[in-house]
Amino acid sequence: MNKNLVKLVENWKASGSPKQEGFNWTSSRSNWIEAFPEESKFISWLPDEIDREAVRGICDSKKYSIREKFLAVMVWGYGDRGYGPYRVSKMLSQDHSEKVLKTVYDIAHAKKPKLAYAHLMENRINTLGPSYGSKFITFCTPREVSAPIYDSLIALWINKNAKIEFSTISTGTLKWSIKTYSFYCDWIEEHSKQLKCYPDDVELVLFRDAEKQFAKGSNWSGK
Repeated sequence: MNKNLVKLVENWKASGSPKQEGFNWTSSRSNWIEAFPEESKFISWLPDEIDREAVRGICDSKKYSIREKFLAVMVWGYGDRGYGPYRVSKMLSQDHSEKVLKTVYDIAHAKKPKLAYAHLMENRINTLGPSYGSKFITFCTPREVSAPIYDSLIALWINKNAKIEFSTISTGTLKWSIKTYSFYCDWIEEHSKQLKCYPDDVELVLFRDAEKQFAKGSNWSGK
């Protein structure tokens, strides 16, 4: 068990286990609608303050299409970054993208996030990298299963605070690595079981600390 992470989670519990606050993304809503006119009704319906709970609810529901589920995750993930709609439009304009995302969703929803990651790694969608790919997998996977987001801030935290534990694993986030993702999933799962909380709670607590340490002028905690 990582002492730094254990302390962070214990402090989080002692403070009442606060959920991650939502983020107001309305300044970029029109850009998303312009990029995805066929989904304009869905995009207009998304809450002004989008948070993890809202995105998970959409991904858990049978009501929404795979495109809508993916868009919800990407809206949350990119926040108010102006380049988000353009990048996501490049992802979804590829002929195979929806089929790949549907398979990834089905595998993750069946509680097999590592296999979902492997499928996404083997069936690349151009401009969708491991960081945002892991975000989609997180929300497609039931909460009780460890499928945490793995992005650059998480990697920086690990390199500083868990270097020994990850000494045999590449911690880079630019290249797909099922070995890295699997190890990270297992590591988060171990802590969640010992600390008696959901895996995504552990990842959120870790991310918040990483943001404090490494994010300069960040106004978006939706990673």
